[in-house]
Amino acid sequence: MSGSLRTTIERLRREALAAPPSAFEAGRAHQAVLAEYPDVAGVLAALADDREETYPRRDALTRALLLQHRAGRQALWASMLLVAYYPMLSRLRYRLVSDTVPRDELDQVVLAAFLAAAGEMPLGDEVDRLAMRLRQRTERQVFAYLRKERELGPAVEDAEELAEDGADGLQAPRPPGPEEELLDLALLLERAEQEGVPKASLEVVAATVLRRQRLRDYVERMAPKDEVERERLYQRLKRQRTRVLRRLRGLLAESPPPSPGRRASAL
Repeated sequence: MSGSLRTTIERLRREALAAPPSAFEAGRAHQAVLAEYPDVAGVLAALADDREETYPRRDALTRALLLQHRAGRQALWASMLLVAYYPMLSRLRYRLVSDTVPRDELDQVVLAAFLAAAGEMPLGDEVDRLAMRLRQRTERQVFAYLRKERELGPAVEDAEELAEDGADGLQAPRPPGPEEELLDLALLLERAEQEGVPKASLEVVAATVLRRQRLRDYVERMAPKDEVERERLYQRLKRQRTRVLRRLRGLLAESPPPSPGRRASAL
């Protein structure tokens, strides 16, 4: 099992246990089932009790944590959910093998998928078996992501690699200079905006390809401090950048730059 995932969960456990009492007290005020426990440690212990007769209680606690997490009041609730469901996440991560996603990123894919599932799962009064539903939705998120990455293939490489690969095999009659490449790309980005590509999506490409920033550095500047949320943003922007690059390549194929010496090979 990946030590990175275990290390992340242990850090989250320490942070949850060390959270200010006021954070947990706020949850107790909103969720009656939480009011039955004195602190975070008590809730985590109850969720770790996997005896069959404790399932209804664990289901109720999971619902309370999900509701608090969605309310967005504290990062504490996401941490508690991740810690409580670490055994499930660990088993899922152990099953994953990918030739397109690096091993050290698979941990974060699992974490991001779990939080996405936690944010979208129905929580009506008639919905039960929340642990099973969380597992199923997390698995669907993970395997859908891996299928998409496999379909895209090399298109999801880091910006530095993207800049070296060329535009889907298009070769210029002569190697263009860096200034020419960047000028072509800047013009292509302007054209893409005129074609209706969202400006926010183009900014990601401009930052990571035109200005040569690493995507992770770009995310570090704009993302929340919470590591899990930051990783979710990184994965989302990476997919967004891939879609935009494919759109730009399409525009390039439809109407290449007029000068024969110029190609947007940074793509």
